[in-house]
Amino acid sequence: MMQVCLRQGVRRALRHSSVCALQNVRHNSTVPAPLLDDERGAPVFSHVEALADQLCSLSLLETGQLNKILKEKLGIGEITMGAAPVAATAAPVAEAEPEPVVETKTMFDIKLGSVDQSMKIKLIKALKLVKPEMNLVAAKKLVESAPCILMEKIPLAEAEAIKDKLTEAGAEVLLE
Repeated sequence: MMQVCLRQGVRRALRHSSVCALQNVRHNSTVPAPLLDDERGAPVFSHVEALADQLCSLSLLETGQLNKILKEKLGIGEITMGAAPVAATAAPVAEAEPEPVVETKTMFDIKLGSVDQSMKIKLIKALKLVKPEMNLVAAKKLVESAPCILMEKIPLAEAEAIKDKLTEAGAEVLLE
């Protein structure tokens, strides 16, 4: 009965993270006084601290044995790591240069370059078709502010179609 009350008191103290509540439970029990972990504010018990000290004092051979035992008990399989490079003892063999990886772009920015002033009205109408959310005033300001970015991150097929429409309307269009 006493242990049940003690456990409930410890749980309540940990749940509320109240150091005062934890001290009250500690005075009524035989549980060793926990240290406080500075980072989280969670208590660190002395037996955990002692276990950490014991693990730090293990030799390399003992650490390997502990590793093997824990893997067996916990059912952890062997983890293969990438092989470390082996030092060459013979003369180095000339390796063929790897072919440069050509990165293919899939998304493009459409940049409106120079504009033929005689085709300005036709270009504004073409812009309205390409960007239906744009009103006439915004399209006119965009044409007058050329060179500028018209659209960003557009797939290649769509970007080519837009480029063709705007080039036909009298604009120089660049895909970047």
